[in-house]
Amino acid sequence: MTIQCDNSYIPEVLEYIGEGKYQCFYLYMDLLEYGAQGQDVGLWLCGDGEEIRGVAYRYFDTLHLYSRGQFPAHDALGLVDELRPKCVTGSQANIDRIYGRTKDDYAYELSHIITTRRYMDGGKCGLAVREAGEEDIPEAAALMMKEPIYSSVYTYEGLCQQLTDRMRTGFGRLFVMRDETGRLAAANATSAETRDMAVISGLVTDPELRGRGLGRAITASTWNLVRREGKRGLAFLGAENEGTVALHKKMGYEFLGLYARLLRED
Repeated sequence: MTIQCDNSYIPEVLEYIGEGKYQCFYLYMDLLEYGAQGQDVGLWLCGDGEEIRGVAYRYFDTLHLYSRGQFPAHDALGLVDELRPKCVTGSQANIDRIYGRTKDDYAYELSHIITTRRYMDGGKCGLAVREAGEEDIPEAAALMMKEPIYSSVYTYEGLCQQLTDRMRTGFGRLFVMRDETGRLAAANATSAETRDMAVISGLVTDPELRGRGLGRAITASTWNLVRREGKRGLAFLGAENEGTVALHKKMGYEFLGLYARLLRED
């Protein structure tokens, strides 16, 4: 049984998620920020009428799924069929349970959820990192849209609007590095923040300037800033590149679980 919820259900849902928030941080943080009701959001509870078995949250074209155990596959597929989201996310175990019925329409991606309790060494690349203003967003968004992880989900205009909205509300920040000519060399962001958590994403470097340590420097700066503020940084790391995964383990990142994403192939 699936029930669409209003804002009165939010405390019950947050209690159900509990420490599981690190496994569904976008669902958790977007629900706190935007609530259960609105043109671009929606909240559903799935269960048997007495016990919650899963929580689904729509944020624009993404449907987030979370369950303490097995998300009811029938309910998840019903929401996918009804909403036709561009992206469906959740734990690997729960996304795997519905992928067989969606693979004609959706591509599958797998990532690790990572965090770290260490301060990072950013090396010396010779360029300073600064927190961006709204005037930096068009150029940063254009650079981000060169990466499939963004171009597969966003339009350029939509990404600019989301970066602007999150910057204005304090829900996210953008960081940039520029070279001596003023050219945007690299960017990184926090795509969601609460009092105690920050999702770090949006790392891009100018393809012509790669190999100079820019990505390492801006990544370290962002993670270290979040840690100094007393927040737990969280991020996704693609699972397909074993060398990159091994490097992050060597650097001291903690791996919290596997997270899957379905992307609709339009």
